[in-house]
Amino acid sequence: MDYRVSYEHSLKSAPVEFIVRAPSQLVEDIPANVPRALLPEYITELILKRSPRIGKIRNLRIL
Repeated sequence: MDYRVSYEHSLKSAPVEFIVRAPSQLVEDIPANVPRALLPEYITELILKRSPRIGKIRNLRIL
């Protein structure tokens, strides 16, 4: 399944400073068997694995 999300993130070099806002991003290939309650954590982990320069993600919203 594909989900469109928005979030803010910091860089690993400055993990306290949330400097980037992603207003809309498509996250693809989410297994259909991931429970809805665990979906934000699953998507966060995918984004962090895909983008190693990201420090922390906050305010993740599924659109």
